[in-house]
Parts: sequence; C-alpha cells; structure tokens
Amino acid sequence: MSNSTNSILFRGITLLLGLVLCLALLPRAAAADDWESFLDGVEHLQQLAEEHAGEPGKEALLLTVNYLRAVRYADMEWDLVLGAADEEFAALVGSRAPELADLQRVKLLTLPQGQPIDAIHLIAALAGSYQQAGMLCGWGGDCMQLAEQFRGQAEDTEGYYALMQPVFGGEENASLFPESDLLADLDGMVLGATLQPEDDLAQHLRTYYAAVTDASRAEAFIQAQLGGADTGDRAALYTALESALLDDDGMKLFLMLRGHADLNEDNAVVLDGAIDSGMRAAARLLADWLADALNGAVVSPPAADQTHEENSTSQVPASSPAAPSGEAPDVLSGQQARWLAFVLLGGAAALLLIALAAALGGRRR
Repeated sequence: MSNSTNSILFRGITLLLGLVLCLALLPRAAAADDWESFLDGVEHLQQLAEEHAGEPGKEALLLTVNYLRAVRYADMEWDLVLGAADEEFAALVGSRAPELADLQRVKLLTLPQGQPIDAIHLIAALAGSYQQAGMLCGWGGDCMQLAEQFRGQAEDTEGYYALMQPVFGGEENASLFPESDLLADLDGMVLGATLQPEDDLAQHLRTYYAAVTDASRAEAFIQAQLGGADTGDRAALYTALESALLDDDGMKLFLMLRGHADLNEDNAVVLDGAIDSGMRAAARLLADWLADALNGAVVSPPAADQTHEENSTSQVPASSPAAPSGEAPDVLSGQQARWLAFVLLGGAAALLLIALAAALGGRRR
C-alpha cells in the first residue's frame, strides 16, 4: 500500500471518528428534560426578581416575564401592554446568573405530552393574558399574522379558509401559525387568566402541564375567552370567535397601527377587506380545532362562585371526550437531529469507502 493510500485511509478513519464524536456532542432534540431545565431557569429567575423587588408579588412576576420576552418580543406595542423590561434587573441577572440569558432565546421545546411548544411565545401570551390582553398577545395576533401571510391570495373568507387549512396548526415554517404557536396561545390564555401575583411561575406551569390534554386546554380556553359554547354548533362557534377577535378594542388599535384599518366618518374602525376575510378564516380554523378536540361537546361557563383566586392552582376543568414565527429554533428538533446524523454518517461512510477503494487499487498496482 503506497504512502498516499495510507494517508487517505488514515484521514478517512480520522474523519469518521471525528463525526461520531460530533454527533455525541450535538444538542439533544428538545425533550421533556429540556422543558424541565427551562422551568428550573424560570424558577431561579423569579427568585432573583423577588430579591430585586424586595418581595414576591406582581412587580417580581412582571420582572420575570418581561426579562424572558425582552429579546424576541421587544416592540413598542409589547412595552405598552406589559411595561418595559427593567434594565437594572437585567444587569443583576447578568452579574449573578449570566447563564439565564440563554432562556431569552429558547424557542421550541417538547412538552411532557410530546407536543412542541414555543416556550417564549407561551410566556408572552401568558403575560398578555395576565395583563388582560391575552388575545392581542396571543391567538389574535397570530390570526392577524396568518391573514397577512395569505393576504391577496383569495377573494373571500371561504377562499382564505381553504388556503390556510393545510398549514394551520401544522409543522414549523409551514405558516405563521404552527402547532407550537397554537398551543402557546391556548395555554397562555388559560395560564395567564389563572395566574396570581404571588404565584411561583415555574410551578404554575408544572401543575398545568402535569395533566393537560387537547380537550382540557380547549375547554379551559373557551371558558377563559368566551365563557362557554356549544362546540357542536360550528356556525355559532365561528361567529363567537370571529366577534371576539374583530370586536376587541386592543386588536382594533393594533390593526390600525399596522395599517390594516382606518376610521370612517362615524369614527368606527373599518378593516381592510383582505385582512378581515383572512382573520375570519383563521378564527374559523381555530374554532374547528377546539370543536374537534372536544368532539363537539358543550362547554359550560365557569361556576358563578368560581373566582380568579380559586383558579390560581392552575388546574384545568374536567374535560369532555376529547412574533414572530420564522425564527430558527435554538435547539434541534428530533427530526432535524436524525437527518443531520444521517447526512454526517452517510458522508463519513462514503469517505471511508473511497479510502478503502484507493487502498485496494494500490494493492492491485
């Protein structure tokens, strides 16, 4: 075997070993323990917030959620709803626990039930709901973004519905309303509505996700947003969600700021026709998801004596049967990791085969 053949073979084997080592060191696909690590970080962050504020309570809670959303959701509109992120607190975190800054860039995590969720999107929706703006900071904003994505591609609500249906609540990057955002919006509305100022945010999340199902989150969301509904009556559910979305004062203001609405001579907000139809279609797709999760069951309003304080344990009701998207995830999904492993190992195997072929050729010579 010639020296050049030996060199090729050695390099091929070295590269293969190196690739195997790289695979061993790759970030793990988002899994339940990544979710737990995120919650541990949130718990530590809130402890620092309580120390900075001097006591547990609303100030410490808002310090926590505003720190978490400060990188990905930093527009003026978010500051108007949630208050500006506190620079002094950020400096304290940077000096005492700089590793917590990684929490601000987390995107996709896997819930204990195996579903993907955009963790910071969840925090932003939760914070908005806590501040009585759950629609604007959650599902309403995403319905608007989906309408913007498909604007001008259909003639009416039915047309937009048909275009959006294949991608609504689906895989990442298929649309601006993937499953990870959908779950964040639904859960954020419920979690924010039941959150108390003195609550441990991480424990609030743990308690909710210990037993949540699609049916329970659908029921709890309907109770928080609509009070109650017969999900077997699709037409009525469509109307209820469309009205909740398009009649909301916060949404009207936001749509005007985005250039999608204006005032007429009677000072009534008039929506751009394409955005109006697109948002109605998105609301109907959400209604379909809720109805399917509940198998068309009737959702009763919460009991009259059920107060906000009594809900603070984050338990969802017993159920009947059943910014910007487009940012790259900071962790690899399971599918991405498998594909990367396949490509790397396939390339390494090809190089090794080339080296062996060269070695055999050298022997023939």
